[in-house]
Amino acid sequence: MRPATHMRPRPDTSSTAVQYVRMSTDLQRDSPTNQKEVLARYATIHGIHIAATYEDYGKSGLSMRNRPALARLLQDVLDEKRIFSVLLVYDVSRWGRFQDVDESAHYEYVCRRAGVRVVYCAEPFENDNSASSNIMKTLKRAMAGEYSRELSLKVFLGQCRGTREGFRQGAAAGYALQRVLVDFNGNVKGPLHNGERKNLQSDHVVIVPGPAHEVALVRRVYEWFLTENLSPTRIAKRLNDFGLRTDLNRRWLKDAVTRLLTSEKYAGNNVYNRTSVRLHTPRVKNPPEQWVRAVGVFEPVVDRATFDAVQLRLDSRTHLMPDDDLLVKLVALHEKIGKVTAKAITADRSLPGVQTYRKRFGSLTEVYRTIGFDNGHDYGFLRVLRAAKILHSRLSDTVIATLRDAGHEVHHSLDKTLLCVDNEIRIRLNVRPATRTLYKPVRWIIKWPELHPPVDILVLARVDRFAVNFIDFFVLPRGSLGPQKQTELTEKPNPQLEMFRYSDLKILLELTARVSLEVFREPGNAANNYRPD
Repeated sequence: MRPATHMRPRPDTSSTAVQYVRMSTDLQRDSPTNQKEVLARYATIHGIHIAATYEDYGKSGLSMRNRPALARLLQDVLDEKRIFSVLLVYDVSRWGRFQDVDESAHYEYVCRRAGVRVVYCAEPFENDNSASSNIMKTLKRAMAGEYSRELSLKVFLGQCRGTREGFRQGAAAGYALQRVLVDFNGNVKGPLHNGERKNLQSDHVVIVPGPAHEVALVRRVYEWFLTENLSPTRIAKRLNDFGLRTDLNRRWLKDAVTRLLTSEKYAGNNVYNRTSVRLHTPRVKNPPEQWVRAVGVFEPVVDRATFDAVQLRLDSRTHLMPDDDLLVKLVALHEKIGKVTAKAITADRSLPGVQTYRKRFGSLTEVYRTIGFDNGHDYGFLRVLRAAKILHSRLSDTVIATLRDAGHEVHHSLDKTLLCVDNEIRIRLNVRPATRTLYKPVRWIIKWPELHPPVDILVLARVDRFAVNFIDFFVLPRGSLGPQKQTELTEKPNPQLEMFRYSDLKILLELTARVSLEVFREPGNAANNYRPD
């Protein structure tokens, strides 16, 4: 593929143009080659010289994220020394199939305000800023966004139908399972290894039991849980002691064992839509009533009776046990061993896990208080953390409401620590109370979150030691923190980070505003040096 941009200067910019080409897949009718042919034909007829090509190949049009060619184009549009005055585009949807129709209109406005005329070569109307052309463009933008929504729905319905017919939707099969490719008639074509995909739309993927030793191990795990009454934590420890690894070559953890014991695929069921992420919105967990389930479509690794017995045992430990029974069991544990700790709860096979108590009562401290047990520990720091969580909730609600009032589309994680603004900017919110020890002064510890997709902006809200009042806010862009694992802030100014400290979060409105590309250099003004990432 040739470079996305290749400039050839021309002295007369009035007849000099650049072209922008975008395509999300290589199976589309409007391929880059077809688009370029249409643009070249238009340029020849109208005596226009195409000096540069900006091409985003295989890029989704749902957002600006990961579209470097469009970012460079908008950057060059704002450059005083640009050599073109016309932008050739195949049609209105090449800007993107944004769910907000004003977004593509904004990018066209940026070009027009900078003196660059935008021409849609395959559209049946002239882009002359007349009332009729503006109406047509608005309809086209709405249709482009609606196309994405309809396509997303069609794909989802197709995946649901495939799930009910017994075909696997998704990637890796999991431990002791193997993906197998079958043709339209159900004939086996061969196994699919991790990272491999089918290449024909008529083919399908099913799941079959994997290596014999892995299948035997899964059955042994079910046996340990039922007959030896081992908890997932103890089973994970036993597997690690044996030197065994997961299908990803990792140590066994409690959660991995729990997935073995609860995933319906080991009983032969095909389940889909437990989580969903659509149109570049954050991933969400769906309630069980939204799951799509096909029973008995795979060859099971464990028989149905064994699987149901495990689920009944798990339910008896957690969901079906009343709160009073949970407390009575803790009182019995205290009378038996003379103490109640998280470690003791985990070690007792008759008790549910520590997380169950925390979910039911809010914290182990509250559980201890309810049964009248005092273990002599000072839980003041837990009260501070709870107060900080309350401040975080208030702060995130305020930030979300303010951004939405400013016209932004905001999605957030369940705990509201991660915000996605306009399907482009990812913001992480942290509320951090001060800590202090005998040997160290008041300080706040911060480190850059390792998430995928990566965070664009990290907001650290510093609060006092008791999590009562906000002190200030650090609004840190990606790359502002050093390579060290964590950064320590004190009451003294940090020379490297002081420029990112604010008394409030109004700066977020500026950082998320779409006016950045509308700021143009006045003659002789060299201050405007905007460069998009």
